[in-house]
Amino acid sequence: MTANGRIGGDGMDDTTTVVISSPEELIASIPAMLGFPPGPGSVVVMCGRTAEGGQGPVVRMDVDALLDGAGVSADGVGDRGGEGDGLPGEGGCVPIVGDDGPARGLAQFCSREGVSDVHLVVVHEDCADGYSAGLRAEDAAAAFEYWLGLAGTQVAAAYGVGEFARGAPWVDLFGMVRGTQLDPDSTEIAAVYAYDGRIRAGSRGEIDRLYLARDDEACDVDPHGRGPVRLGGALAVDRAVRAHEDAVRRLEAGEELDDDELAQIGRGLLDIAVRDEVYRRLALRGLCDEDGRRLLWWSLARRRPGRERSVALLLLGAAAYFAGSGVHARSALEAAVTADPANSLARLLLHGLEQGLAPERLRRVAAA
Repeated sequence: MTANGRIGGDGMDDTTTVVISSPEELIASIPAMLGFPPGPGSVVVMCGRTAEGGQGPVVRMDVDALLDGAGVSADGVGDRGGEGDGLPGEGGCVPIVGDDGPARGLAQFCSREGVSDVHLVVVHEDCADGYSAGLRAEDAAAAFEYWLGLAGTQVAAAYGVGEFARGAPWVDLFGMVRGTQLDPDSTEIAAVYAYDGRIRAGSRGEIDRLYLARDDEACDVDPHGRGPVRLGGALAVDRAVRAHEDAVRRLEAGEELDDDELAQIGRGLLDIAVRDEVYRRLALRGLCDEDGRRLLWWSLARRRPGRERSVALLLLGAAAYFAGSGVHARSALEAAVTADPANSLARLLLHGLEQGLAPERLRRVAAA
């Protein structure tokens, strides 16, 4: 199968195509493609090309049945290796082959997007060597093969692993082949992502905590109350957008913003017209390394009260979504909704992630 590398700093496709030609390389590439190594109880689905010719997403799902539970739950972590999108459907425990199960939701997504084939990797302790654990992994793979087959999507191969580490065993769940893994840090995908500045986390929880973090001296009292903020006309909106851009340039030049300046920027972003213009510009030109917008939004997210923090997290989540990092997009957007449940745009983007809306489609809508 193939995977794409990165999206350029202008937000347009600037992908490096990587050909993955062996099970060892495919398995070892998963931590880099997802952004963290999935733990036991996961099924990772790597989709092939879509009907439009793009590379399909990489999706991780939690399967409770692998850990002696009785069902499967979905945790959308979409990543196309540079232009991924999220998992269609998310819910609680359901039977592993139940009508409303995530396996069926994934099959519906593959049918809608014209994904002809997928590769599966089931993560379960001892599944490469233990008899009982191996049977559980095979059953999980068979359930996904069943639903995907009904949708016209072929499971090209299914592998079982207990962990992602150099020398760890892997097994073909539909055959007799087995082997040992490569170093996840040695793959071409890992090299492309390292060049692009992507840092691999130790776990999904570590990524969630990143977006929930607050500075010790953060302001937690919203001085603007709960009502809408309107800056009073197009000229005021233009001034707020220019102030945002000026702050970005100063941060890129190595300068610092004091708390009063940060508060002014945060208040400006509470005006929907200002927020939408910053969002539109993000869609036209995605974040790049050492981007001042990233530095500004992180400062707002860590220091300003709930509603301002929510807008900053929304923009960080949208940037991750546009760039194809579904796990970071989901963590940031969920943190945005937690900070301000009334953030309807964050909820809308989360819905798009869950429904498998491709990043390039979202960018086109946002840029318009």
